[in-house]
Amino acid sequence: MIEQANREETAYILSNAALSANEGLQGTGVLTQEKAEHMLTAIMEKGAYHLVYKDRDKVGGWIMIGHNTDYFTEKEIGFIYDVYILPDYRGRGLSKKLVEAGISELKEKGYEEVRLNVFDANFAKGIYEKMGFEPLQTIMVYK
Repeated sequence: MIEQANREETAYILSNAALSANEGLQGTGVLTQEKAEHMLTAIMEKGAYHLVYKDRDKVGGWIMIGHNTDYFTEKEIGFIYDVYILPDYRGRGLSKKLVEAGISELKEKGYEEVRLNVFDANFAKGIYEKMGFEPLQTIMVYK
């Protein structure tokens, strides 16, 4: 079952903020729990929220959705900020189900476009591409 997270579930997600963020960073950096929580809280203060996958009232994964503004066009877009599946629930296609639910909810809110950021080395990039997400921008680094 996928539904909007309640207060208790949101607190649980926030308590796992560093776990989710650091896995997504793919070794490009490390966030403390405090920093990760601060980042998510700041996004939530701008209207973002979580949808959770629940199995017998236990959270198995989540997606954080909200909105953002394209810097160049100033167009409001739907945005996926975080997708995380707890280890015991992986391999069941839950990421795809959560992303589909997030897209559906954002489209219902009137957003014509949904975006997300993903590190190139993150295995989830392949999942997103199979779902129809296309590269939009490449950030490159020189050291």
